[in-house]
Amino acid sequence: MVTIGLWALTGGAESLVGGGIDTMLGISRLSGLVAALAALLGLVLTARPRWLERSVGLDGMVAWHRITGMTAAFAMVVHVVASSVAAGGGPGRAWTGLVNLVTGTDWFVAALVAAVLFAIVSLTSWRRIRSRMSYETWHMVHLAGYLAVALAFPHALFSGTTLNGSIVAAWWWIGLYAAAAAIILFSRVGGILRPVVRGRTTITQVIPEAPGVGSLIITGRGVDRLHARPGQFVCLRILTRDLWWQAHPYSLSAAPRRGALRLTVKALGDASQQTLAVRPGTRVLVEGPYGAMTIDRAQGRRVLLVGAGVGLAPMRALLEATTPTQVPLVLARAHSPEDLPLATELDALARARGGALIPVTGPRTSFPRGNPFTADALAANIPDLRSRAVFVCGPAALQARVRQELERAGVPREHIHSERFAW
Repeated sequence: MVTIGLWALTGGAESLVGGGIDTMLGISRLSGLVAALAALLGLVLTARPRWLERSVGLDGMVAWHRITGMTAAFAMVVHVVASSVAAGGGPGRAWTGLVNLVTGTDWFVAALVAAVLFAIVSLTSWRRIRSRMSYETWHMVHLAGYLAVALAFPHALFSGTTLNGSIVAAWWWIGLYAAAAAIILFSRVGGILRPVVRGRTTITQVIPEAPGVGSLIITGRGVDRLHARPGQFVCLRILTRDLWWQAHPYSLSAAPRRGALRLTVKALGDASQQTLAVRPGTRVLVEGPYGAMTIDRAQGRRVLLVGAGVGLAPMRALLEATTPTQVPLVLARAHSPEDLPLATELDALARARGGALIPVTGPRTSFPRGNPFTADALAANIPDLRSRAVFVCGPAALQARVRQELERAGVPREHIHSERFAW
């Protein structure tokens, strides 16, 4: 609101209705401010400040980040086009206007590079392109977002049309950039430093669980200081030559023990494959914990846990936190019984609490409409479904489908809990 107010007070509203070149300048100015504001908010969200993540959850932050990213990219395109049209004197001379801006406007080249970087980051976020990239490549490309914001800052600050010569507006934007930088440094750098301060942690055991799935046992003084809870996840930074520079999210697959933590990992990419191949004794940094999908969300209700593949890892930890009065049921989805990780443990824990493990295995085509979790099947197999709190974890498409079918079966939306464990 402050940004819009400053824009209006410095002639922004009047410029939009002036007509001709003045209107294009007004559009250019407004779109530039929107792009900068959205980009800053997007970077703050990627820093995952714990106070924000705890209140809205990672799912909410991902949704906001998608909106801010699309807004920043679209506004940046509008800003470049409108600026070029205004500088050229009309739509037919936009290219001439762009050349004039590049050769005659301070910091415009840096701003143009920033726009190109934003375009690359946005394109690589498109699902069809993202699916063809490794996580490591995608991560490196997205780091360019920080550089883009830094390159755009001098243009925003020193361009006379952007702030319209207002000292108050200039200091406001300096404050916004400074605040965003402080949050990013505290969250990202602090996320690395805090595990170092907590104490030494190492991988002491790697346990095969299913084809391509294994559990890491992490021990050390730093584990107890995490205060992690079942249902949460951490970002693991493995201090080897190939993996030290990136942190990956992995779910707790058991309630934390004194001095020990168990994470379960599926080999989905290069990093996770290397993670399962590390030698016992390798040092790690454990960042977090993150996630709001904890058993207190059930508010004492009976519980249904739905997991697929490695998504059963947090379900196993949550199951350990349930009580016999919650009579936990576990719907465990896998292509075959051999691909069902932690099945023996899930069965034993559920039975000990008066519940049961319900394996849902087989190819998708063997189920009605290719969906093993239809509303009719859920309601028929679980008579008290509507009164249960439901926790869901697995691939994003499965989570969305299960939530939809649960609502069709009459489960209140507020009783369904799911969360992505990755950005």
